[in-house]
Amino acid sequence: MRRYWYSILLTGSIMILALGKLPPDVFGVRTAMAKAEVSAMEMGAAETNTAEATGASVAEAAEEEMGAAETEAAAAAGATGAVETETTEMGAPEKGTADTEAAKMGAPDTAPSQTTSPAPEVPSTVSPGTGETFSDTLFIGDSRTVGLSEYGDLGQAEVFANSGMSVFNLFQAQVTLKNGTKQGLDEVLSSNRYGSIYLMLGINELGYEEQSILRQYRTVVEQIRAKQPQATLILEANLHVTREKAAKSDIYNNRKIDALNEAIEAIAEETGCRYLNVNSLFDDENGNLAAGYSTDGSHILGKYYSVWVEWIRSSR
Repeated sequence: MRRYWYSILLTGSIMILALGKLPPDVFGVRTAMAKAEVSAMEMGAAETNTAEATGASVAEAAEEEMGAAETEAAAAAGATGAVETETTEMGAPEKGTADTEAAKMGAPDTAPSQTTSPAPEVPSTVSPGTGETFSDTLFIGDSRTVGLSEYGDLGQAEVFANSGMSVFNLFQAQVTLKNGTKQGLDEVLSSNRYGSIYLMLGINELGYEEQSILRQYRTVVEQIRAKQPQATLILEANLHVTREKAAKSDIYNNRKIDALNEAIEAIAEETGCRYLNVNSLFDDENGNLAAGYSTDGSHILGKYYSVWVEWIRSSR
């Protein structure tokens, strides 16, 4: 029994001595593995922290960019609002301004203006209407005659007129008559018998050489006379333009208009026609179309054409 225990003790002693002589690395495996696990845990923690920090930075950058975008959008909206506010404060152009400017820049023979503006009182030199219906009357002319027809009361008169009409294109033009048909002047003169014919042309011709205008004007008078020998032919003077309009043009000014009107009056005397000059009705003290009667400088306002018509009635 003693030998048994002795053997056990001896074996244990030998094992203890053997373990004491082993290299430390045998015991360091676990230590190294533990250290590696710790390092791995530390690295993981570091990566986690880095990722979290990076994520936070990205989120903050994104928030900053979104904030900047929102700020820019707000600034743009504010700028737009400022422009809209300024536009509202300034106001949109008044209706008719462009038309008026176009009329001022272009040739005088444009559509008559119906724009209202401060103007002199209706001339008191016009006598009350005589009840004349113009039943046997023909009016020939340009846009001023169109104005007489549209804004005045020409009764039963026939009107052969359009904007741009001149002595050079008169017999080539086609005009829609009061019965709705479109005819040329030759047909109108050949198919009707008139007691009176009013002719007012010349303003659109001012760009031509004066003698050329007068030769063609005489030819027109002769052609009308040949077609309507029984009719009283009344040659009308051309309406003056305003002082401002005249000052802007070497062609459409009252000096040239007066020279043409004087020549037309001479043709009336030579051919036995009547001559009618309306300018005294609408002129200012200096012989220009009074500015208060016109907005484009060349045509009177629509409401004054009725005054003109009454003046014609009183002159018959």
